[in-house]
Amino acid sequence: MLPLVNDHKQRWKAGWCTYAYDFANNPDVEYFSGGVNAKTPTAAGLWRQGNFLHFGFEQSPAEMNEQGGLLLLNSIAYINRFTQDRPIAITPSPFAGPITRPRNNPARFLRNPEYKVDWVKQMVAPEVWTVVSSLSREKMAEWFDQNQSFLHPNTNHQLEIDQDAVALGVSFDKPEFFDKVIANLRTGGTPAEHARRLLDRYVPIGPQNGSADQWTAWWQENKSYAFASDSSDYRWYVDPLAKQRSIRTGDLRGPKRADAFKASVSR
Repeated sequence: MLPLVNDHKQRWKAGWCTYAYDFANNPDVEYFSGGVNAKTPTAAGLWRQGNFLHFGFEQSPAEMNEQGGLLLLNSIAYINRFTQDRPIAITPSPFAGPITRPRNNPARFLRNPEYKVDWVKQMVAPEVWTVVSSLSREKMAEWFDQNQSFLHPNTNHQLEIDQDAVALGVSFDKPEFFDKVIANLRTGGTPAEHARRLLDRYVPIGPQNGSADQWTAWWQENKSYAFASDSSDYRWYVDPLAKQRSIRTGDLRGPKRADAFKASVSR
């Protein structure tokens, strides 16, 4: 650990951190460093999303030691390289109101003895809690392991089972999701009704009310640049920088998203 102030034993004001559990799923996010304060050091204190820099340390440059000042200066110099990148996934702040938890949270919370079972009860729909409440803590976690692929938010931001996804047999965030829903659109009838609801729910950027052919064309155009998120948003996104550069979004991460400067020669 590197202290960013000279008197690190003094009680300084705490900064702001963000839990980084889902950062790896988002191509526009780059995590640099945690910080030590009231939260665990694995929470992100210094990170980037698109051209936004999150510098979570509270102290002003005048209060920092040389290491702290250099960290701030280097962070500013680094973010200056990302004028072409932009934040993509938009997730609500928990300070603005209720949010939906990611699908892996119930099992993760249940396996942490410091977390209360009541916290899990609050994040799931009543009908889900009715199913799991009689189980032991570990059996409850196993149930969520087996069923989390089909959890999605209800209107109260609680996790419930998406029966349309169960009928499809594929989680919304898998690439084969599109193969199945498009095939069901062609089939017609009840499978097409399930497919239409799933596309409306999870792919709001696609051709709404589009035909199977229109969805096929959209997916072929965007599948190399698309990614799914369940960090409260539960939807697919298209990475515009990856699409602009014709690079798979999975291959365009971290420093590779910096501006592509071209050398110029003065004559």
